[in-house]
Amino acid sequence: MTMKLTNKIAIVTGGSRGLGRNTALNIARKGGDVIITYNSNQKEADSAIAEIATLDRRAVALQLDTGNVGSFDNFVKQVGQVLSKTWKRDRFDFLVNNAGVGHHAAFGKTTEEDLDRLYNVHFKG
Repeated sequence: MTMKLTNKIAIVTGGSRGLGRNTALNIARKGGDVIITYNSNQKEADSAIAEIATLDRRAVALQLDTGNVGSFDNFVKQVGQVLSKTWKRDRFDFLVNNAGVGHHAAFGKTTEEDLDRLYNVHFKG
């Protein structure tokens, strides 16, 4: 059974690349619109938005560092503004909390700063 997402809006964190991008594209293929987030690579985010547009769906990219909890209030405001301006709505339907970072070092070479970054993105974010 194929789920239709017509008139639904999803937020996909980390939606500019990898699994997040694939998720955002699949939502669009099923008729949904998407707000994606990216941390630092706006070029990839813009590319994902353009690809979603080829599917006749609406999408917006917002910058978000999920490891910086202090930025969340501003992000919530941006989401509200985008929903109002783009969709004339004040709510989204789904959250796909996909953003993440990898750490490829031996445990003995992992610093406290490395662990804090992983914790902030994967647990707090």
